[in-house]
Amino acid sequence: MFFLRLLSFLPLPILYLLSDFLCFINFRIIQYRKEIIKSNLEHAFPEKSEAELNKIRKQFYKNLADTAVETLKLLTISEQNLLKRVQFETVLILQYHDLRYSVFGMTPHFCNWEWLLAAGTNQLGLPVHAAYQRLRSPFFNKLMLAIRSRFGAVMHEKNDVVKDLISLKGKSYFMSMVADQRPYSGENKYWSVFLHRDAAFYTGTELMARRMGIKVVYVSMKRVKRGFYKVSFEEIELSPETSRPGEITEKFILLTERDIRDDPASYLWSHDRWKHKKPKK
Repeated sequence: MFFLRLLSFLPLPILYLLSDFLCFINFRIIQYRKEIIKSNLEHAFPEKSEAELNKIRKQFYKNLADTAVETLKLLTISEQNLLKRVQFETVLILQYHDLRYSVFGMTPHFCNWEWLLAAGTNQLGLPVHAAYQRLRSPFFNKLMLAIRSRFGAVMHEKNDVVKDLISLKGKSYFMSMVADQRPYSGENKYWSVFLHRDAAFYTGTELMARRMGIKVVYVSMKRVKRGFYKVSFEEIELSPETSRPGEITEKFILLTERDIRDDPASYLWSHDRWKHKKPKK
């Protein structure tokens, strides 16, 4: 970790040179997960030509490398510098704070979700909590926990979220959920159509929101230019306890698809999102 911390002291312009090199290696030589990325893009955008899809794929590799070095920079970047690069439209969330509401924030793997959490920790007027999936590597699990909690976010391992939320009853907070992850094969899941294909989604966020009456918002991150982002919030469900099963997830899917169509290269196409097949009835 010492070497990575030392590397993170480099200015971002220098780290972006490293990103350019990583992009070249991934795109031209290793061709990191090329077939998965190619297949995902072809299914998501059947109307686009091969040239258009290749352009998106190349830009995706560039964005992926940028995300890697930007995440590394979180080890040492100042909060002041980070907030110059990630601008928040917080009117909606501050209204919730004034009314002492708790909020679930659902967001996809889009732009830089690590900067989103770090920059938002002290900008929302509410204590920020986040759910995370334990990594198999103890080293990288420890590294990512240090990065994600550096500015004060309280991290909750996925299997402990329900228990931890019960202990927060009566308190106001913002719980961040990266909600487009693929559930494991043995876990409960909700099936829907996502980018023209059947896809499974976790049910936990929606079930907790409906049972606990916690309001749900969509967190949208847009890339303004390299290293600069803009974040906004949209209401998904203000009365989750009266919503229909699947309604919250469906709204999240629609908003995620909208952002992906607006900026296709900013989504995490290297994830084998559609690996599981919907069981036949």
